[in-house]
Amino acid sequence: MTLDYLVLAQLFIRLLPATGKLRLCTEWDFGRCQVNILLVTVGQGAFHVPLYGELLDNRSGNSNAAQRIALLEGCLALLGRARIGLVVGDREFVGHVWLK
Repeated sequence: MTLDYLVLAQLFIRLLPATGKLRLCTEWDFGRCQVNILLVTVGQGAFHVPLYGELLDNRSGNSNAAQRIALLEGCLALLGRARIGLVVGDREFVGHVWLK
């Protein structure tokens, strides 16, 4: 059986309030365990759910610009620009080339 992550993300979005701006956060750790995953959570206030992610096939745990662009484009497709109020990312998300 194959899991459709797009359907799962749409289910998670339904757990959030239907109105208001959402915050996207990049997340590298799962509890106390560090995993090599590029993941975005979405939420309001203290409540966040996983939205979109990609496993990284490398030992460093670093993503490249193309992976970050694809990740945020997926989030934009799911939520739309108007719904996103803030994107919080670490130092790897800094850059004028792709942030537009």
